[in-house]
Amino acid sequence: MKVAKNTVVTMTYVLHRETADGEIIQETTKEQPFQAIFGQGMLLPKFEENLDGLEPGATFGFALTPQEGYGEHRDENVIDVNKDIFVQDGVFNETICQVGAQVWFTDNNNQPFPGKILEIGETTVKVDFNPELAGVPLYFTGEILDVRELNESDFGGCGGGHCHNQSCCESCGGGCGE
Repeated sequence: MKVAKNTVVTMTYVLHRETADGEIIQETTKEQPFQAIFGQGMLLPKFEENLDGLEPGATFGFALTPQEGYGEHRDENVIDVNKDIFVQDGVFNETICQVGAQVWFTDNNNQPFPGKILEIGETTVKVDFNPELAGVPLYFTGEILDVRELNESDFGGCGGGHCHNQSCCESCGGGCGE
């Protein structure tokens, strides 16, 4: 069976920064493969485009520009937030709010989204809300392990069947158990 819309694809991949020889950002293995429903908008569109039509046993290697990946880094996504939001029981929470830490925020619809602490000032905290890989050229190598038809059981659990411990997901940033 070939990778196509509404199939469940199991694969391994190595995600590199910039080129096939670049720093390894993320890696899945045959023991802990990546699995996702194909053609449902859960994956980066260009990632899907490069896998479309492949069969089990096929290997792949392709580059994604920042625009095809997680977008360009946008300065307007780096903002100062009031330091008071990190106060719990009247005390600034230094355990959570540390330079370099990823902190989860919620929007007006209670949807979580991450931000990276860049700087802690007297009254504000500078937070970068860009995706972690924004502005980074990406290079994927990997192998298709299995392709099967989608079935009802694939829609249970978190992520609408997008259950894995790795992340190549455009909209969620994580797999089950995270």
